[in-house]
Amino acid sequence: MVKKRRRRKKIFLPKIQTLFCLVSLVFILGCFIYYGNRLIKYYKIYNPKTETGEVLLNLSSKIIESEKIEEENDGLYEINGNYVYKGKNVNNYLLLDQLLFRIIRINVDKSIDLVLDEYINRIPWNETITTYDKSNIKSYIESKILPILDQEKLVKTSYCTDIIHELSEISCNETNSDNYIRLLGINDYLNSLNNDKTYMNSGNEYIWLYNSGEKNVWHTTGSYLANSSPNNSYGIKVVVTLKNSTVYLNGDGSFENPYIVELGNKDIKVGTYLDIDDNIYTVYEVGEDYYKVESNKVLQNKELFDKSSSDYTNSSLKKYLENTYLEKLSFKKLLKEVKFDGYISSIGILNSNDLKFNSSLNNYYLSDKDNNLVQVYNGSILKSDPNTKRNIRISLGIKKDLEIISGNGSKYAPFIIKVED
Repeated sequence: MVKKRRRRKKIFLPKIQTLFCLVSLVFILGCFIYYGNRLIKYYKIYNPKTETGEVLLNLSSKIIESEKIEEENDGLYEINGNYVYKGKNVNNYLLLDQLLFRIIRINVDKSIDLVLDEYINRIPWNETITTYDKSNIKSYIESKILPILDQEKLVKTSYCTDIIHELSEISCNETNSDNYIRLLGINDYLNSLNNDKTYMNSGNEYIWLYNSGEKNVWHTTGSYLANSSPNNSYGIKVVVTLKNSTVYLNGDGSFENPYIVELGNKDIKVGTYLDIDDNIYTVYEVGEDYYKVESNKVLQNKELFDKSSSDYTNSSLKKYLENTYLEKLSFKKLLKEVKFDGYISSIGILNSNDLKFNSSLNNYYLSDKDNNLVQVYNGSILKSDPNTKRNIRISLGIKKDLEIISGNGSKYAPFIIKVED
């Protein structure tokens, strides 16, 4: 008797199980692609190479690997994954767009917060109390400083928007990350202190912070913090954030040999230092066919502003500069007439809105007037009788077709400009 073979029943996987397997496969593949790309991305960031395959150093990695991590002395500290410079004597100088900065910290994502080494003007924070995002000082730094910088090197920086009533109640519940430039903040400053000293100021400098209270705005007073009326004129130090892919090219972070993150070029821009006939000038405005430069020294107690007039255009000081002083210059062929504050000349003085490099210079006349008084640039903006001898800081209009002999345009190595006989 022949037994019949039993037919095997075909087993069909439930549709839901098939769908689950497909979704799982897609998920695994997506994770592989996503994290694989991130791995490649961050490998390239921290192991940069040139187009020819030459290995470059990532700046953040270079600093972290070469610096000793401190616990008591001035130097680099590790705090919650961030690396923060503390104290007075630290080698954290960095040259960016020919401006000298100090490294505040290396963030967890390896981006780098920088602050200008010197303040670049003293102006009111605002006429009345308001938050930083609505203040005049924010508009000022975005119009005056941000255009100087190559934003391709930067990422948007972050600041806290909480109202700070007391230093014992500092909070940061709300932040703003929509801007490429900002002022220093309370936390930046406090975290930089070591034994009540910091690289962020010199002496008893009053530097505006972005933090405000209900009635006043916070600022530095040497190693301490205080708050004052927003219409006071205090110093400005701006903060920017470098990309985490920034490449280290040269330097050890000292003042004489700052970190270099861009190839040298011969571009003259705002903040560039020029050596003209052994006198140092800094570019504070660039026009279509001219530079405006300011002297890196003052004529001490040289001249009255005027015996009676507070109007610079009719003053004896203007006549002295355009006649007696100008005739002594050996490089008159480089000069160019430009528009100053209400007058056209190749020589003049600064006004309150102009950028002012070299914060060590004080007690010099500005061209701004207030009725019968003249403004003076000092620890803050003062008002003076014009019939008083004060320092004079020269401003010049210079032609753009300059021949550079040597230097890199920085404060420690100015461009040396050829002067024809």
